[in-house]
Amino acid sequence: MDRNAFLAFALSFLVLSVWMTWEAKRHPAPQPGEVIAQKAERATPPPPQPAPTPAAPSVPAAPAATPPAAAVPEQLIDVVTPLYHAVLTSHGAGVRRFELTRYNAPHGEGGGPVALISREENGSPAFATPLVELGLGELGNADFRVVSADSRKAVFELTQSGVTVRKTFVFDEDSYRFRLGLEIANGTSGEISPEFGVVLPAQVQPGSDFRELTIAALVKGSVEREMIASFGKSGGIGAMFGRKPEPQRDFAGEIDWSGAYSHYFVTVLLPDIARDARVRWLVAKPGEETLVTVSQPAVSVPAKTSITREYAIYAGPKDPDQLAAVGAQLNRSIDLGWAWIAPLTRAFVWLLKACHSVIPNYGVAIILLTVMVRLCTAPLAAKQMKSMKRMGEIQPKLKALQAKHKDDRQQQSQEMMKLYKEAGVNPLGGCLPMVLQIPVFIGLYYALQSSIDLRQAPFMLWIDDLSQPETLLTIPGVGWPVRVLPVLMTLSMVLQQRMTPMTTMDPTQARTMMIVMPVMFFFMFYGFPAGLVLYWFVSNLLAIAQQLYLNRQFTPQPA
Repeated sequence: MDRNAFLAFALSFLVLSVWMTWEAKRHPAPQPGEVIAQKAERATPPPPQPAPTPAAPSVPAAPAATPPAAAVPEQLIDVVTPLYHAVLTSHGAGVRRFELTRYNAPHGEGGGPVALISREENGSPAFATPLVELGLGELGNADFRVVSADSRKAVFELTQSGVTVRKTFVFDEDSYRFRLGLEIANGTSGEISPEFGVVLPAQVQPGSDFRELTIAALVKGSVEREMIASFGKSGGIGAMFGRKPEPQRDFAGEIDWSGAYSHYFVTVLLPDIARDARVRWLVAKPGEETLVTVSQPAVSVPAKTSITREYAIYAGPKDPDQLAAVGAQLNRSIDLGWAWIAPLTRAFVWLLKACHSVIPNYGVAIILLTVMVRLCTAPLAAKQMKSMKRMGEIQPKLKALQAKHKDDRQQQSQEMMKLYKEAGVNPLGGCLPMVLQIPVFIGLYYALQSSIDLRQAPFMLWIDDLSQPETLLTIPGVGWPVRVLPVLMTLSMVLQQRMTPMTTMDPTQARTMMIVMPVMFFFMFYGFPAGLVLYWFVSNLLAIAQQLYLNRQFTPQPA
């Protein structure tokens, strides 16, 4: 391995390391105890809200954690469509549970439908309406009366002190979108000022589908996001520098949507008037639960009049077609990476789907995509090979120049550059093809992580989910997963390095790098999705075949 190849490997590893560190900060893995099962009883109430600054929007306070005793028995309403099963409750007039019937949890996690909403029986449901500004107490836990209910519509009503609150849920049969109408009638002799706040509790749940649960909002065309696992926590580095945790964030104006999402699923509220909407994120349990409140500015309702606001709700997969049908730029909830990498991610998703339409196996689609990438970079790889060969041929003259001008670094550099030019060699020519692999790697990573079609997509044999690390077996007593693809990828990398001509690097250093680099990549790739490791493994095999071909075609030139 020559110096240029070593520099390319070092640069590639540095870029990957920085990128992985950045990803880890954005999506930290759950620590033991952070992912919890739901408890039968609510925890202690959240801390009091700090007084808002003049710039902070006025949003209803968070629902109390401990509800009052129910005055009437709770009524549950089942809504079943071809896409989901929702359970509504009269206690708080909201959604107790929301399951996606076409998406199941991994078999190792018990299977069964993915539940985007799962609230405990004695707590506030999702889409509760506290309306504390009305002075009627905490209505997010109040007992509503069921006015009417059928397979597509449920109406709840509560009358207290002359004020009537009516909540209407309307469900679509062929969409993951449904609507919540909130009507407030003022039957008193005075004036009231409701803010129409609706609360979505974003709660970490067991299972890989919720390990990176994030609260987000599209505010003034920009996606704001916070990991629930780290929101409200200062973190290790932050604590060292005295950083105080922020248990609350407020946004006002031009809010298209706000809610929570993971890799493949999203639950959001969309206000009917985005221009005036307000959002508050409030930590209920640090690292476990955050309350997302979407509201409108307080509006005056004179006596004997009523007013209605409507929210659209989307709770389903990050399917681009479904999100596009909802509008409000909800497709921005799909994480495609940095702005400069997003077009590449979209291209990979499109190519994967195109290959899958021909051969309905995403593992084969990834292999075909790898072949296409290698064909596109083949001219650069050939140029790299020739450059490395020529570097080996001019080594005697390079060493002579270094010895001749060892006391004059400037003259030595000038003479070396002159020799490179005469020999037609670019000293950095060996780096470019390897560096070009990095954006391809990152783009494919986001394509595998963001495409709902690849979730639980099988390849062959034991590889039954290309979006997760593959596991052949688990060592009993240790719990260490045995994975074959990272081993094959590492062996192919060792073979490729052995075939790479050594030119400028010391043989001892070359042998050391031949061990160190594959070992580093082995541990780095061991936790990557199987589809990504498959891509890298096949890419290595194609590089080996290309190296063999170029070795036969290359004709040495006189130095």
